[in-house]
This record gives sequence, C-alpha cells and structure tokens, in this order.
Amino acid sequence: MRLTWFRQSSLKTRVVLAVALLFIGFASLLTWLVLRHFDQSFRQNLYHEQFVLASTLADTIDDKLRQSQAVLAQVATQVPLQALHKPQLAQEFLDQKTSLKAFFTNGILLIDAQGRVVAESPYIPGRRGRDVSGLEVFKVVTETRQPYISKPFTSVRAMGRPVITMAIPLFNAQGAMVGRLHGSIELLGRNFLSDLNDFKLGQTGYVSLFTKDRIFISNRNPTRILQPIVLPGLNPLVDRAIEGFEGSDTVTNSRDVEVITSFKHLSTVPWILSMNLPVSEATEPLQQARSFLLLAIAAGTAVVVLLIWLVMRKALAPLGALTQHVRELQHKQGEARQLRLPASGEIGALVQTFNRMVQAQDEQRQHLQDSETRFRSLAEMSTDWYWEQDTRYRFTLMSRGLDKTGVDTYLGWTRWEMPIVGVSDEQWAEHRAMLDRHEPFRNFVYQVRTMEGELRTFSISGVPMFDEQGIFTGYRGIGSDITDRKSAEQRIEYLAYHDTLTGLPNRLLVQDRFEQAMAQAERSNTKVALVYLDLDNFKSINDTLGHAAGDEFLKEVARRLRSCVRDSDTISRQGGDEFLLVLRDLPDSEVVQAIVMKIMERLQEPLRIDTQDLASSASLGVAIAPDDGRDFETLRKKADLAMYRSKESGRNTYHFFDPTMDAEAGEHLLMRNGLRHALERQEFVLHYQPQYELTSGALTGVEALIRWMHPELGLVAPGRFIGVAEESGLIVPMGDWVLRQACAQAMAWQRAGLPALTMAVNLSAIQFKRGNVEQSVSRALAESGLAPQLLELELTESILLQNVESVLTSVRQLKQMGVKLAIDDFGTGYSSLSYLKRLDIDKLKIDQSFVRDLATDPDDEAIVRAIIQMARSLNLKTIAEGVETDDIRRRLQTFGCDAAQGYLYSRPVPAQDIERLLRAVA
Repeated sequence: MRLTWFRQSSLKTRVVLAVALLFIGFASLLTWLVLRHFDQSFRQNLYHEQFVLASTLADTIDDKLRQSQAVLAQVATQVPLQALHKPQLAQEFLDQKTSLKAFFTNGILLIDAQGRVVAESPYIPGRRGRDVSGLEVFKVVTETRQPYISKPFTSVRAMGRPVITMAIPLFNAQGAMVGRLHGSIELLGRNFLSDLNDFKLGQTGYVSLFTKDRIFISNRNPTRILQPIVLPGLNPLVDRAIEGFEGSDTVTNSRDVEVITSFKHLSTVPWILSMNLPVSEATEPLQQARSFLLLAIAAGTAVVVLLIWLVMRKALAPLGALTQHVRELQHKQGEARQLRLPASGEIGALVQTFNRMVQAQDEQRQHLQDSETRFRSLAEMSTDWYWEQDTRYRFTLMSRGLDKTGVDTYLGWTRWEMPIVGVSDEQWAEHRAMLDRHEPFRNFVYQVRTMEGELRTFSISGVPMFDEQGIFTGYRGIGSDITDRKSAEQRIEYLAYHDTLTGLPNRLLVQDRFEQAMAQAERSNTKVALVYLDLDNFKSINDTLGHAAGDEFLKEVARRLRSCVRDSDTISRQGGDEFLLVLRDLPDSEVVQAIVMKIMERLQEPLRIDTQDLASSASLGVAIAPDDGRDFETLRKKADLAMYRSKESGRNTYHFFDPTMDAEAGEHLLMRNGLRHALERQEFVLHYQPQYELTSGALTGVEALIRWMHPELGLVAPGRFIGVAEESGLIVPMGDWVLRQACAQAMAWQRAGLPALTMAVNLSAIQFKRGNVEQSVSRALAESGLAPQLLELELTESILLQNVESVLTSVRQLKQMGVKLAIDDFGTGYSSLSYLKRLDIDKLKIDQSFVRDLATDPDDEAIVRAIIQMARSLNLKTIAEGVETDDIRRRLQTFGCDAAQGYLYSRPVPAQDIERLLRAVA
C-alpha cells in the first residue's frame, strides 16, 4: 500500500522525498565518518595525555625516593663507628638528626654487623638489642653491599602497618661492612607514597602503585596495600605491564567496567605506577558533542526539505498544467491539441517538444491513412497476393495478384481440394494438423497448373485470425509465385557441383561420388581407383591458338574420357588441364591398367580445331583403394604423386602409386622448408676436394662443395637438396654465398703464407636464368681480394638449353673479368663443339660415370680417350673426377689427362684439413 501511494503521488512529492532521502543518507554517512574519525583521534589523544600524566607522577615518586635515599646516605657518612658499640652514643646521634623524621615516618634504626638494633629514633623502650637479621632488607644489603629499598612488609614497630625500608651499608676504613642505617616509611602515614591513595583523576579515576611481584604499595582502598593486584591471565594489560609494557590502552576491570589504564615503570625501584580512568567518564564530552551534532543535522535536514518543497512547488507548476493537458488530449481536436503555456527553461523546452510531438503524431496519423490507401492499391498490382479463409479453411478472399499467374482463384475450396501436386500425404497431414491447432505457418510450397497447363510453384504463409473475445475466425496470409526462383536455385545448385565449361562434376561432387563408391566397395569387397590425369603441353595450345580453342580442346577431351569409362564411373575436371576419374566396382588393378591404356590411346587420336589438327597426350597417376588408403584426400594426394612421377618420366605415360613416392615427397617437403631458413641460420658449410696435376703430382687447386649441416638430419650431401634448391629458386642466394665464402677462404690461405690455389666453384643454370652471375662474381672477387685467374667457374652443359645468346653474353663478360671457365660433367648433357668454341672454355671436366669403370669398360675408355684428344685439339685442359684407384690414375696419365680428383687423393674435407695438407706440402 505504501509503495502504491508513492507511485500515485505527484512528481513534486516524489522529487522532494528523493532529495530528502539523498540528503539524509549523505548527512548520515558524513556524520558517521566524522564521529568515527573524531572518536579515534580523541581516544588517541586521551591515551597520550593520561600516559604523560602517569609519567610525570612516576618521575615525582622517583625523585622523592632518590631524595630520601640521598638524605639517609648523607647521615650514614656521619655515623661515628664507635657508636656501633656504644648504644647511648648511638642514641644521642640519632636523636640529633631530627630532619630525617620528615622523610622516614616510621623511624630510623642503627644496626650492627650482626643484625642487632643498636639504637632507634624515636626511641621505644625494650627494643634495643633486638635481632633484625631475618629481614629481607638486611639480607639483600649483606649480599650486595649496596643501598637498597625494600619490598613493602608489615612492621612491628608500626604495630603491623605496611612500611618500606631504605638501608645504607656502613663501612670502616678497611672497607669492611660494620653496620647499616635503616630509614622506614609507613605506607599509611602522611608521606609522598601515602598521598597517592588520595590522588583523584577526574570524578572516579584513581592511581595505584604496585611491585612487579604484583603487590600493592598504594591504592585508593588502603586495605588492599600489601594485597596482590590480580592473578596472572585475568587482566592481559596488567600482564603486559609486568613484562615491561609502558603506555595506555583500554581494558575491562574486575567490576566489568571499561577503563583507560596507563602504566609507567619507576626507574629507582621495580615498581609500576597504574593510572585508571573509566571510559564512560573520559568520553563524556565526546558523547555530548555527538548528540549536539546529530541534533544540528536533524534540524538542517528539516530546513532543507522545506526549502526543496517550496522550490519544487513553484518550479513544477507548469508541469502540472502540462500533465492535465495530456490527460484531456484525446478529446481535443485541431489547434486545441496544442498547449499554450508561458514557461521557460527545461519545462518551456518540454512544452515546445510536446507540441512538436503532437503535431508529428497528427501528421503521422494522416500519413498512415494515406499509406493504407496506397498499400491497398499496390497490393492489387503486386505479383504476390493476399488471401483469407473461414473457420473451415475455405478461401473467402483472393487478391488480384493471383490472376497474373494464370491460376484459378478456387474461392470456396480448401487448399487440399485444389489440383495440387508436389505435396506428399505426410506433408498434407502435418499441414492440416497445424491448421487445426490454429498455429501460424510459413513457406508451405506446392505446385499447381495454370489454366493453360503450365506447372507453377507457389509458396504460402499464413496466420490465424481471432476476434476480440479470442474466438478463431479463420486464416489470412500471402502467397508468392516462386517458379523462377526455384529454377534459378536448381541452376545454381547444378553450377555448384559441376564444371561450367565441360559439364563434368567438380571437386565437391567427385568427392561425394567417391564416398558412395567406397561404401559400395566395402559392401561388395571390390576396389575403387582414383586416376589423376594432367594434359601434356596444354599451355602451348592456349598460347598458340587462344583460349577459345583451348576450351574446345578441353570439351573434346571430356567427351573422349566419357567414351573410355562406364556410366557408373565419375569424371571430374579439377581445374585447368587436370582431370580426376573415380573408377568403381573394380575386381583388381589390372582392369584399371586397361582403362588407363585406352584413355592414353584415345587422347592421342588427332583432333581438328579451326583447321588445325591437334594431338595431345596425358600423364596419369593411379591410386587404388583400399590398398593405398580409404579417404578421398589421401588417395588424391597419392594419385597426384604418381602423376608427377609420370611427368618426370617423360610424360605420356602412367604410374601406379608406391610408398617410395610418399617418402620422396616427404623428404622433398622437408628439404624445401628447411632450405628457406638454412642461410639465415648459417647451416651451410663448404668442404674442399683437392685437385692434383697428374704429371707432377702437385696440388694445384680445390673444388668448393657445399654441405648442409641440418639440425635434425646432420650433414646432408648436396645430391639431396641441390635439385630442390634449383626448383625453388633458392639456388641463386645459395650460389652467391658459396662464391663469397670460397673466394674468402682462398685468400685466407694465401694470407696465412700458403701457396696460391685455383678455387673451383660450381654454377647452376638457374643462376644464369634468374640471377646476375657477373655481378655476383665481381662482388665476391672485390670483397675477398682474390685474383680473378685463381677463380674457376664450373658450368653445366644444361645452361645452353635455353636463352643461348644471353648465356653466351654472360660467359664473355665473365672471361673479360679474367676468371677461368670449365664445363662440368662433360659428355653427359647437351654437348656441342660449336658452343664450346663460342663459350671460350678453359677446361673440360670428365664426368665420373666414365672414369669409374675406365679399367674394365672399353666403351668408357674410348669415350675418355676421345674427350682428352678433342680437348687437346681445342687447346683445352682436362680434369677427371671420381678417381678412386691408382690403376685409373695411371691410365688417365697415359691418355694425356692433365689433372684428377677423387677419393684416391682425398674426400671433400673442411678448410682446416686443406690448410694442414698445404703446410705439409710446403
């Protein structure tokens, strides 16, 4: 009810209440923080002040004790030693010291060395000669030979009242202790100690003095003197004071009263001064200040609330008028709907905004009416149509949009009574059940024929209608002719799974066909073959005859492939000139071989395009499932590897996959990936193989051979990675690195005082095609300082296969620099005597394939003889590589070969081994 009242109250009331609550909350929080801070500060100050007072009082007591002890000590120095044996003389001496009575209210005693009383003042008959050696004060002075202030005890002289005694030892000229002078202070008499019993701290505060043995020396209750203060563990603060604590803290005493207690230790005796003040009395001024502050805040809050109420009453008066206008707005028309109210500020802006909103609402209502009129006319012109059904689901209304489809309106019919096709009995049952549940439906698709017999596809959506009482009155909805959209979707779906040029299945569809073929093969225990086909030299057809001719060629290839396989097999174009065939239900791999041979023969038949007779061939790779794998991607990769083996084998052939292809591909990938970072990581090293002159046996040069210190494979020979480097183009930066390193090493040997050697370095044909060989050689010579005539570049005959003139130009520029040129592996490649002459070669290097079997193969011997004789006729030097036996060395020398290298002399070794070899020769 209270919450309902608040919701129904005016804005003015709610604002006033909200501001008042916020102010009260803020004021309360601020008050709490201030009081909390003030309370803490007040208590800390109180602790400090009380401890200062206790310290002052303790210092006063210490001064009194020291003063009394000093007076007694002064009198002790005046005692005639013979008085210790003459009681009358001693009594007269003590009676003369009347000033001591002001300090020692319980009298003064002169005691001899045995502890007998010699004299006392004031004199009491019958006590002279009494033995006091059993007193604690006598024993302590005897042991320490020092002045001593005793613990409190009950004195016979004081008739059982508590006293303390100060004792001063007396010594003769020889330093022997011959007596003592005692001064006794009664704790209940009038002296500086008993004055503590009457010390007042506030109204109820008090001071106590007790020993570390927990015995009261002074207390506001005299009966407690010589009584224990409190047992250990009952008052933690007292326990702390006994252990040495000095300061102030709060504790609850035995009467369950919270008190602020300050402790101060005396410096002259092991006593502790305790000053106690109840917390309620100490904080009484704070409580009064807190009450006054709370009263002031309450009064201020009341004034603030009143002021807010008065201000809000005046400020919100225009808002009340606006509210009243809004309540009556629905009954107003025209200009009366605008509010005419003089107001400024936010409320004035609110009135203006309200008027604009009313105007916009009126304009929007008119716009909606106009829109409804336009919608009705547009609905009649739309290709979609609007329909309504009664409670028995019979059509009662059909807009003119249906007329444009050529289908009858079927008014009075239910939908299932219409001549609809494309809907199953289950779909009809589900649709009718949804209608009976009065649920909305969307995109119910069916087909119906026009009056001309054309089949059209419709999509219908509808919602149930209910009256104001919630009673079902029928359905209404819209319909669309989606015939053209369905045709486009089917076309798109076809294009998504077929190649647009050949009409063959694409990658997506062939993979699905493969899965189906594998499922059938597992059921029937047959095989499935994946044939990867790549047309040979298709690029030349595109480049020569144009892309249109190339497209016609591909279409014809697709037709010929269809003629070579069964209808159950699948042919797919993978893109470009690559095709993939799925051959299913195969009893063995021999059937595949026959099909592949048929495809190759069929593709080699001439084809006429634009008056041109074309012939083609293909390289094929075959993978068999389940022998080579079961999943599509695995078999595709393996068929691809087999196809590339066919390419490498000269094209126009086929290969079946075998596991060595997989291993080679893996190593190829490992080499390719590793080479990209090998230069950066400085993993390459150079080894050097010595070259010797055959006639003199002198070491004349070395060949620089690259090695790869692979982090996982160890030292890798060049045969495993040079081919990959050439294929990837990485041979160019590798070749530059070898040139610089080899030249630098040759100069390093010379600077070490070793004989100058010819440094032979291999150059790849790729370096001539992609790199700038002349610049690389020039830079290496310049950086190292090596003489050009000591650098020998070994070229392969393959550099002459392409761009002959460009290669010849580069070679001539190299010769102009002064370097030497040699043909490496001569006789194994593209050998041409005319090019040898034009290249201006200095040396021929006989390949080791001819040298290795020189002693046993007459053909190799004849070839080597011919190469040496030809070289001599052209004024060229010859060097044989791969010399491994002394017999082969002698034969080469007999044939007239100039130099040799091979394992007979040395394997390729690191630079430091060559240095040792040179030093040994020197």
